[in-house]
Amino acid sequence: MTGRRTWWRRWRAADWPTRVGPRLALAFLLVAALLPLIGLIAEREQRIAGARDAQVEAQHLARVIAAEVGDDVHDGRQLDPATVQPYLDNLKRQIGGEVEIVDLRRGSVADTMPAGVPGLGADPDGQIAATLRDGLIRAITRGGAGSAAKLMVVPIRAPDDGIVGALVLDYSGLYGQVLAAGAPSRRLTLGAGLAGMAVALGLGWTFSRGLVRDVRRLTQTAARYAEGDYDTRAEVKSRGELRELAEALNTMAERIAQRRAELVDLATTDPLTGLPNRRALRAGLTRELDQARRRGVPFSLILLDLDHFKAVNDEYGHLAGDLVLRQVGQILQSQVRSTDLAGRHGGEEFAVLLPDTGRDAALRTAERVRAALSGTPIEFQGHTVRVTASLGVVTYPEDGLTSEELVRRADVALYAAKRAGRDRVHSPPAA
Repeated sequence: MTGRRTWWRRWRAADWPTRVGPRLALAFLLVAALLPLIGLIAEREQRIAGARDAQVEAQHLARVIAAEVGDDVHDGRQLDPATVQPYLDNLKRQIGGEVEIVDLRRGSVADTMPAGVPGLGADPDGQIAATLRDGLIRAITRGGAGSAAKLMVVPIRAPDDGIVGALVLDYSGLYGQVLAAGAPSRRLTLGAGLAGMAVALGLGWTFSRGLVRDVRRLTQTAARYAEGDYDTRAEVKSRGELRELAEALNTMAERIAQRRAELVDLATTDPLTGLPNRRALRAGLTRELDQARRRGVPFSLILLDLDHFKAVNDEYGHLAGDLVLRQVGQILQSQVRSTDLAGRHGGEEFAVLLPDTGRDAALRTAERVRAALSGTPIEFQGHTVRVTASLGVVTYPEDGLTSEELVRRADVALYAAKRAGRDRVHSPPAA
């Protein structure tokens, strides 16, 4: 006991503990020891952020698919396998992944599963049934840690907002891709922590302070990535591992942003014609109408419906019908301005948004489109198919002040053109 007290007195009496150098050395040692821990925490946060990103992307994709399927529900609020299955098959060819549609009784309506592979609709924990009841989106993990399946369950709603089924999306592949894309960053994070410990001990307070600052910047950048801000870029003044880590983080952000852009394009493009789909047209109509109100300029809308299109399918088959729709899309794009938005509204119906365009100019555009369609024969397997269209033209603010009013009056004008003999343009009297 006396020896311990003597050692303590001697240690306190020595002057080296009061010097700045030893104190800084001790501080550097403590900071250096913390860096690997920070690396581990950052690696864990990046993994969590990657898992969250995969879940967000899967939820977005599942909601887009569910909305498309729900838009086609009409008679009796029943999901039609003949309509849903081709859509899922085409969707799988574009992005891969497995999807299953179940009805309110949890019976399979359509899926993309390979032959002999069990569907995704099994519901041992009642999560799918719960979504069918309350309409909430649920993320489910099934299986063991080594072979866990990541499922996203989204309700399918009919146009009247009633639940008619559920979509089950297996996003295990997307989850693995996101984590794999972030693996170099996580390894570099751990390596940067160990390298930072050696650098802090070897180069002193100034460099260690800069290192901590760069680590803080990287952590803040990773946090912004976790919040979905992929336009942020990691910037550091240090060289070596931390710069490589910043570059890896930036590369990861660019890949995720590109993947998101591809999903957005898939959600807003008609796969047959390559034109904007109904969802993109609705968003464009709202946007252009708001700009017209703010700027005090006119805005016109053209609705176009092919005449006797069912007869084309009946006489020549659906392949001919698909060819006609693609050709109509190309003709439509060739007859409008680059500032206009032409898209497929659904079925054999198309729409054109004409910003900063009055009624007379819109009627001239519609007549030009009509003439181009009727004057362009379409060749299919030795047959010549001629297509005409009926067009309805409306203009803001004369024909309506809201998007709903404009679409309704354009639809009325379109069917007035059909009643008048088809292959013509009609515009309603001003409201």
